[in-house]
Amino acid sequence: MMAVDVKQLNEAEKIDLTRCYAAMDKVIERRRIEAKLLAAASLDVEGERQWFALRSGFRGEVDLVSSLTDSRVDAVVPVKEVQAARRVGGRGGKVVHKPVLRGLVFVNIVPSDMAFAGLLRFDGVVAVVGKGDEPYPIGNREMNGFMDLAQAGAFDERNTPTGLVVGSRVRIKVGPYADFDGVLEGYGRGRSARVLTHLFGGEMTVDVTLAHLEKLE
Repeated sequence: MMAVDVKQLNEAEKIDLTRCYAAMDKVIERRRIEAKLLAAASLDVEGERQWFALRSGFRGEVDLVSSLTDSRVDAVVPVKEVQAARRVGGRGGKVVHKPVLRGLVFVNIVPSDMAFAGLLRFDGVVAVVGKGDEPYPIGNREMNGFMDLAQAGAFDERNTPTGLVVGSRVRIKVGPYADFDGVLEGYGRGRSARVLTHLFGGEMTVDVTLAHLEKLE
């Protein structure tokens, strides 16, 4: 075993950790502020609550809801049943659950500047859906009806395609988006379509069963 050179250790220059400690203090202070702001959006706040939509990162809706819930924020993501792709030589693909509206998570909070600031600082939240700089509140009736339909399977993708062409102007015939007009952006798995329409105060892509669409002239 190599002997420790005590003299060399004593004569070595001391490392200045001032910058390191300062950086750590900044991180701790930033996290303390973020926690305080997020607490303004938690279930512990008393007052009149409203629903708002958050844009999440790519395919991160379920994980974001889980993290928000762990932080005592009332968050949900309505899901639908989707038939997974069939494997070669196998039987029909299994049924999986995916968000009804891709990239969106809904939170029920007492609205305030601090609450929105806390949500925007939360890892996985890209933006709050709104008009300009104002978050767009979603009515309880609209939100409850949307969630009830999701639970009843109104968005499940199990119907037959209609042969619509991408780029066509379409109208949604049934479901929560009934009578909404939009543009067919593409197709999804499970015989579904992606339609660009106007929802929650702005343009938004929604997943709709192909059989629920009709082509507009």
